[in-house]
Amino acid sequence: MDVVRLLSELVRIPSVNPMGRALPDEIILESRVTSFMEKYFQGLGIRTQRFEALPGRENLVAFLDPPGNPSQTILFEAHQDTVPVDGMVIEPFCGKVDGGKLFGRGACDVKGGMAAMATAFTKIHANKRAGMPQLIMACTVDEEHGFYGVQNLVSQNFLSGKKAESIWAVVAEPTQLHIVNAHKGAVRWDLVAKGVSCHSSTPHLGDNAIYKMARVLPCVEEYAKILMDSRSHPRLGKPTISCGTVRGGTSVNTVPDICSVQMDRRLLPGETPQGAWNDFNTWMKNNCPVAFEVTEPWLAAPALGDELSGQLVDHLGAVIKKHIDTLDVDAVPYGTDAASLAEAGISTVVFGPGNIAQAHTKDEWIDIHQLQQAVDILVDMVLGIKDS
Repeated sequence: MDVVRLLSELVRIPSVNPMGRALPDEIILESRVTSFMEKYFQGLGIRTQRFEALPGRENLVAFLDPPGNPSQTILFEAHQDTVPVDGMVIEPFCGKVDGGKLFGRGACDVKGGMAAMATAFTKIHANKRAGMPQLIMACTVDEEHGFYGVQNLVSQNFLSGKKAESIWAVVAEPTQLHIVNAHKGAVRWDLVAKGVSCHSSTPHLGDNAIYKMARVLPCVEEYAKILMDSRSHPRLGKPTISCGTVRGGTSVNTVPDICSVQMDRRLLPGETPQGAWNDFNTWMKNNCPVAFEVTEPWLAAPALGDELSGQLVDHLGAVIKKHIDTLDVDAVPYGTDAASLAEAGISTVVFGPGNIAQAHTKDEWIDIHQLQQAVDILVDMVLGIKDS
């Protein structure tokens, strides 16, 4: 199965992350992709393992063990889930090829990267030899919402006692075949204002939680300005915080007794999710005169620094230049699974075909030529390593 056919088949399998919402019955999270990829690897005679990360949602890990006892391990990692399909103007799960592009939800983010890694895995398997590193491919769940898949992966003993310093990890995301070796992290929580409900014909008998939240939010805006002036990173810029959703009320004729706002805090390398949450909570309690509550974080993903990945960047960069003549090493504002691997001491970069500008779009697609180039680069990256 070539990479285009494999990607087309993956796109045709819905694996929508609910993002906290209910889903239609025909979309059952990542489970069908997990089974498809398990069958794919087992058809090659490859050893696989499943690890439950969330109820009914499993990480799949495939192991290519070359002859001998290699001292180095290469880890390919790609997430199985996609964002929802609301507002798409094409058939979301079509997998259609047209004009050098392949269309559908996940084609760019990140089933294209998964297909490239799996195809490279197949080619490396066919050419495995003594002296090459062990190759592992992990297909994880829940990257688009909570990062629970990769965090569960790190907590499992799937590396069989390998030391972190002996592992190089490549995480699939649409980087246009650039190397990303630094990105921001994220921590998210809810800010809550509580009131007293009553009939809207007598609002003076209640306590409107939406009004309360309206008085809390100017304090959040002031904190956001102070935060941006507090520190900066030479490649990633400033830390940020923003309000993403507001929820309050049950009906127009009822005074609401609760209003909540989802907060998104972007982290710089060196910051911790808990530390960022603590700082916000302390500042707000000291400076906001209105009563509110702050929930514990429901997402916590660290930032990716560039301290560990120097040798990996040099090696992968040389391979990229051999295939496409140019090399870009970027720092980006979005988060990925890479940071959780790096936090475990593993040298990690982000790399893959596709443009992040196409991710999550109404007509999501990926460039087929870039998809094929990614396969060749990943094959040469692994087979070009001689075990010491």
